[in-house]
Amino acid sequence: MGSAPPVRQRRLARPLWLNQPGRVTGLSPMRAGGVLGLLLLLILVFWATQRPIVPVPDRLAPVSVTIIDHVRHGQSFYPAAIDALRENEQPLRPALIAVPLPALPVALATVSPDIGETLLILLALSVVVAWARSWRIALDRPVAQGLALILAVAGLYPLVAWPMSVVPESWAALLVALSLAQHRPQGMATAVALGLAAMIVTPVALVHALVMLVLAWHSRARQEVIGWIIAIALFLLVLAAHAHALHTAVTAVDPVMGDALALTTPADLIAGVASTGAVGFLPLSLVLPLAVLAALGWLHWRRPVARRAGVTMAAYALAALLTGGAGFLLMLAPLFFLGLVFAPDAVRELVATLRDRRRITVKRVVR
Repeated sequence: MGSAPPVRQRRLARPLWLNQPGRVTGLSPMRAGGVLGLLLLLILVFWATQRPIVPVPDRLAPVSVTIIDHVRHGQSFYPAAIDALRENEQPLRPALIAVPLPALPVALATVSPDIGETLLILLALSVVVAWARSWRIALDRPVAQGLALILAVAGLYPLVAWPMSVVPESWAALLVALSLAQHRPQGMATAVALGLAAMIVTPVALVHALVMLVLAWHSRARQEVIGWIIAIALFLLVLAAHAHALHTAVTAVDPVMGDALALTTPADLIAGVASTGAVGFLPLSLVLPLAVLAALGWLHWRRPVARRAGVTMAAYALAALLTGGAGFLLMLAPLFFLGLVFAPDAVRELVATLRDRRRITVKRVVR
């Protein structure tokens, strides 16, 4: 008669900073090794493809500054925007994409630069406070909460400083980040309203609204689905009015944008995102592995707010990789590197899983 000792299951270690297990907790050793191997491969690919890039602020700020300067001097918005694009040697066709929506530039042109910058700083502080409610619930240790605060603030500078404070995508990125933090049953209307405000500032925010609509549909949240459908419909009306105003403003001799698809490398994507925040002051060779760990941190954090933010950032990253659009990169800036605070738990779990391989011995006793 033979018998075999029972197989012991691996005892899960207590999370390092998080107060609950994450998504990579409990993986099999083979899968944990695959995840670590993929992380290492991504870092190597990023290092191999890194190169100098034009920072996102240098790509977006000059046109926005020129538009507002023209409007402040009495010029109507659409002639001002078209003149600004021509002065900065930017393409004007298709005009619906090239020319920004008028709401934010016209509003900022009516107030002093200090007031506009102060309002953006207050919006940024609202984002930090709103997200602090989420990470205070998730993080046990004060050192982790302090690091989260540092990373959140690092994602906001120089986003809130002149000249980036007049770029529509700067405002939209913060509105989207605040919308994600407000996304809860009692704050659903606020989240939708903030998403609509972001779309009115720039069409780039439409990606966020579509992601939220899909997630709400998947969750069968009927009221939220209706809310996002109404918000998108209102935005499309604004976009239609914008297109009508541009109908005769752009001529056939104006330069045309290049191909819609302009593939960029992952390293360029990370460098672009870093250039919009304080992380950009670090060497790129260090920023690239930090970005991989930040992505792992967002993947590991098991909360609905992390899922929504992670899917939204993944959608913007994909759009940036396919088009090279600086606006898509800017939408990642406020939250992306916040994921670093959740990465230590993920790495610890993966390494612990690999080290916890147990040999199973079967003994047969013959009587």
